[in-house]
Amino acid sequence: MSETLQILDPHGRLVGTDPGLDTEQLREMYRLMVLARTFDRRMMALQRQGRIGTYAPLEGQEAVQIGSAMALAPHDFFFPSYREHGTLVARGVPLSVLIAYWRGLPNADWDVVGFRAGITTIPIASQLAHAVGYSYLSKLRGDGAVTMVAFGDGATSETDFHSGMNFAGVWRTPTVFLCANNGYAISVPYHRQTASETIAQKAAAYGFEGVRVDGMDPLAVFAATEAATERARSGEGPTLIEAITYRYGPHGTADDPHRYRGEDEERRWREKDPIARLASFLRERGELDDETEQQIADEASRQIDEAVAEVEAIPLPGRDEVVRHAFARIPRLVVDQLHAFQRAAGEPETSFGPDEVWEVADDPTPDGPTERWTMAEAINAALDEAMQANPETIVLGEDVGLSGGVFRITEHLQERYGPDRVIDTPLNESGIVGTAIGMAIAGARPIAEIQFDGFVYPAFDQIVSHLGRYRYRTRGNVSVPVVVRFPNGGGIGAHEHHCDSPEAYFVHAPGLVVICPSTAFDAKGLLAAALEGDDPVIFLEPKVLYRAQREDVPVGRYTLPIGRARIRRPGDDVTLVTYGGLVPVCLEAASTLAEEGVAVEVIDLRTLFPWDRETVLGSVERTGRLVLVQEPPASAGMAAEVAATVASEAMFSLESPIVRVTGMDVPWPQFAIERHALVDVPQIIAGIRQALE
Repeated sequence: MSETLQILDPHGRLVGTDPGLDTEQLREMYRLMVLARTFDRRMMALQRQGRIGTYAPLEGQEAVQIGSAMALAPHDFFFPSYREHGTLVARGVPLSVLIAYWRGLPNADWDVVGFRAGITTIPIASQLAHAVGYSYLSKLRGDGAVTMVAFGDGATSETDFHSGMNFAGVWRTPTVFLCANNGYAISVPYHRQTASETIAQKAAAYGFEGVRVDGMDPLAVFAATEAATERARSGEGPTLIEAITYRYGPHGTADDPHRYRGEDEERRWREKDPIARLASFLRERGELDDETEQQIADEASRQIDEAVAEVEAIPLPGRDEVVRHAFARIPRLVVDQLHAFQRAAGEPETSFGPDEVWEVADDPTPDGPTERWTMAEAINAALDEAMQANPETIVLGEDVGLSGGVFRITEHLQERYGPDRVIDTPLNESGIVGTAIGMAIAGARPIAEIQFDGFVYPAFDQIVSHLGRYRYRTRGNVSVPVVVRFPNGGGIGAHEHHCDSPEAYFVHAPGLVVICPSTAFDAKGLLAAALEGDDPVIFLEPKVLYRAQREDVPVGRYTLPIGRARIRRPGDDVTLVTYGGLVPVCLEAASTLAEEGVAVEVIDLRTLFPWDRETVLGSVERTGRLVLVQEPPASAGMAAEVAATVASEAMFSLESPIVRVTGMDVPWPQFAIERHALVDVPQIIAGIRQALE
């Protein structure tokens, strides 16, 4: 077992090298530890009184939290898990902001940039990748900042522990990983979480140093963290600190720790109490007496009383607060949903200003010279433009650098902008998106490429839990304008997991913009718009169309409005709505029927969220018939969403039932029989004929 650093023994006696803190710093350390414990006990009482929600107590871990926080510089950054209230207070987050969070109020005052601290993170270990991405930007900028991320021993079993540690080791980022090993992941003991003797030794597998420290000793934690930050600042890379500690109370207020541990165990750990240990040390040095101790305790209680009173006096915001901040501007669809809630409740409808609502413009007509490009070339050009315009636009993904991606979409970009901005990452999709989120929080413009559509699922937690929600959770204090690109759909005869159409998952996830172009012109203009916006975007690239044809594309920069559909072929007999790789197939079907005198209006959605209801409803009102075509399975897909909207808002315009032509509700088949599952021209024609009956 590796040596455990200790400076103060359980009696407060100096047994290691004094880290050299002066009297003022030691008193501040003691004051913050007392404040953290007083806060913790008060919050537990408030929860039992029904005045806050479920709460995760920290008592017993004050040394880990305050000792580490005091070793950070003001310009360093901290990513918490969900128990680091003491660290957050030490970093300057007001007590009222923390209380408001646990009271379930919107976090309007959680200033991530100002506090240099991320917001409380519930999904276990997922913030490790954010910290690595953030510290990557610090390294790229050369600003000397270190990023510290806190987590528990249970988090070391998560995939994102591996991705965070591995990316940090490969990139040599200035990151401090702080693990509070309290021996339990809720009720599951350490030995059932990992077979390794220590957590610190795991760092060796990732190529950097791991240290063990007595987590009940604030001076030891301070010294270990200070040494780790010095290594990071000097370019020596990350450090993993394992702080051996304990939580005296439950995992959370819904937990009963007596079901899985005994009173003797708790008693033994209380004999090592970190506050009592530091107090004894200070008393021995003549720097703490009964009067000062009482003053510190009284002041902590006063501060907390004032903060509780402040938060409890905050009136609940109106219903409109529910829809604010999910996007840079509120989509019209969401405004309508809010108004429906308000009408049902007998409330007045909220009026929004023009700067608050996402109003979609019409397509511009770009001028200037053009070249005949494939979709692949157009996307490459859009990426090139963005990287040239902004030195903190970063492309990252598997094989995106030297190889230019498996479809050569990022070809030559690394040659132009270097390996620090076009990054060949480790093979870990969760790490790719997670570090991109951290880069975006730091102010960069990351473009994360997922190699194939069927490979995006390991990143699903990062996309849904964080990418789509970070702006909302911070009430607009932080934007995460990450564009996640990946090839989408079938039709190329590839092996399983290389031909999925997972767009419905992302359309359903709140906070994401989802785009799927069908032409080179649209791909360049929509990607340019996505790379300039403040919202996270899932950019689906129909792989069957990458090199299917060439068309005239403006060489210069232009953008197309996100959220506006395009009528690819006008018609008066039936409306056909589709997107992506099936647009040319639908156009072929429409051309075939035109020879019979049937005029099919083909609408290409282009944006799947927020989609263009105005164009679709206007067309259906003219034609009276609707056919919906999509490649993925029928259940809960875009076709179902459009059908439901038309049925509820244009039912009386319909002259026949809505028809859906979709894939089947089964996994994508092996490539030898792929054609049996592909939506083709005969199926589409059959669907149109059905609508015309």
